[in-house]
Amino acid sequence: MMPHDMCCTTYFWELCCLTLSLLIASNLWMFFRVLRPIQQLSKQANEITRGNFVAIDESYGGIGEIQSLRRSMASMVRHVRRSQTQSIRYADNLTEGQEAERLRIARELHDDTIQSLVAISQSIDMTKAWVASMPDQAMEMLQLAREQSVETVNNLRRLIEDLRPPALEELGLIPAVQMQVEQCAIPTKITVKGKQRRLDENRELALFRIVQEGLTNAKRHAHASQIELVVDYQPERIMLMIQDDGQGFDVPEYLPDLADHGHYGLMGMQERVHQLGGTLSVDSNPRHGTTLSVHIPSETSEQPQDTVRDPVCSAIIQPQQAYASITYGDEQHFFCCPVCQGAFQKEPQKYLSTSSTIRQAI
Repeated sequence: MMPHDMCCTTYFWELCCLTLSLLIASNLWMFFRVLRPIQQLSKQANEITRGNFVAIDESYGGIGEIQSLRRSMASMVRHVRRSQTQSIRYADNLTEGQEAERLRIARELHDDTIQSLVAISQSIDMTKAWVASMPDQAMEMLQLAREQSVETVNNLRRLIEDLRPPALEELGLIPAVQMQVEQCAIPTKITVKGKQRRLDENRELALFRIVQEGLTNAKRHAHASQIELVVDYQPERIMLMIQDDGQGFDVPEYLPDLADHGHYGLMGMQERVHQLGGTLSVDSNPRHGTTLSVHIPSETSEQPQDTVRDPVCSAIIQPQQAYASITYGDEQHFFCCPVCQGAFQKEPQKYLSTSSTIRQAI
């Protein structure tokens, strides 16, 4: 073999060895920096689906993109773990609150209502014994029994109003809010914007409870001296604003973090609003008051465009003020409250004849 041919052969083998070395090195780099980290990331993802959230905290290197992806997944896992913890705390607090409320109602019924009914029963028995021999004392005892029965009825009404105010179902959101404001010790200005109308039951109840909680917070925690409340009936949504001049507080970046400090009121508001597809925002600073803003999509039931009558109780219902409506016999009927709606659903023919007679008389 000629020296030139030998040189070419040597160069060829050196080139092959170099190429093979580069190929092996690139494959090793690809395995340790890309494939293996991806396999580890996949295993960690599987562990997360099994509830092992700690698995994502282990770092295993890899190229920058994979490390960035792992950090993003770790951040999402921390958010999920925090949300789960806060949800558990909120659920525990809600359960404790429900049990405390049940205990309060049971005590009131036992210590007040039952005792009053027992006293009324005893008064009636004594009246029966005295009615022939001591009629004057019997009349006094009968009058006492009547006064006790009236007091018992009033106590039961207050108990029912605490559970669910009848004014909310019968009159609507604004009258119920006005009655709630009258019970508040802090001067409160109410402003109603837009065309006032009835909303569906869930929306009116959510907004009413938010007002209740907002007034309670302004009084108990903010020690406010004045409150402004705005309800804006917009075409496609309802806006509620509660503003006070109280102490205020530092609002966390993530509102449910308040649950970590035992403040569940705002978290409860947010849960109500989110269930209705709305948004809640809180603007507050220490010693500069708090502004609570709620926006809820407006999904209203069919409303009368003119003045109509309830077919059950014959109450006059103003435009956009009906509690609910039912289509029966190709005709739409509007109701002032759930009691009338339920009565009509049970026996529609009974009220249709009466309603037509009233319309003819008018």
